[in-house]
Amino acid sequence: MPFTWRDLLDILLVAVLFYSLGRLMAGTRALNLVRGVLVYLGVWFLASLLGLSTLSWLLGNAATLGAFALIVVFQPELRGLLERLGRAQGPRAPSLALEELLLGLSRLSERRYGALIALERRTPLGEYAATGEVLEARLSARLLETLFYPGTPLHDGGAILRGDRVFAAGCIFPLSEARLGLGTRHRAALGLSEVSDALVLVVSEETGAIRLAEGGRLSPPLALEALRERLKEVIRA
Repeated sequence: MPFTWRDLLDILLVAVLFYSLGRLMAGTRALNLVRGVLVYLGVWFLASLLGLSTLSWLLGNAATLGAFALIVVFQPELRGLLERLGRAQGPRAPSLALEELLLGLSRLSERRYGALIALERRTPLGEYAATGEVLEARLSARLLETLFYPGTPLHDGGAILRGDRVFAAGCIFPLSEARLGLGTRHRAALGLSEVSDALVLVVSEETGAIRLAEGGRLSPPLALEALRERLKEVIRA
């Protein structure tokens, strides 16, 4: 059968589909899930190809149970993926009230108020916002100072910024298993960055140092100018 333009269109559409799914899953646990599934399918295919009937039978039966287990375990990621698909026509990166955020961080650092602030990107953080108080308030330096003032009800949790608004505060973020001498606030910043593509800012209450967690990595203490440049890159992305 001759190769037609419909075949070419079919291949291109499938390539675009897989590329788009890869972009949506980037920075989430779902990407590691896909890699694991591909390895599993590869072993299953080789077992069938080589005539390893017992191994092939075990892998085939395990796949059925595994599919249900993965749906349960990765339910938050699957829900987030569907939410992001629904928001795919929106702006790729929200506009941040950058100077207000930097001014707030500067004041928090000077006063050594511990702070934990997540900048939502493509991965929805609604499930973490639900653990705190939804505010939907305009982002300002004074609001950040108030939220993280020691002794206030919300100061121990994290704040989530969605665009130029403080979406929620007093939120609980997942703790990273990597301790490395880190306190709870820094482990929470690192933990959220491991399961999402959020940028997570953390201010140390001991030293006032500002650090950035991104992609499962925690930066050294950052000067405000270096932080400004990184945030500008995110806004332009």
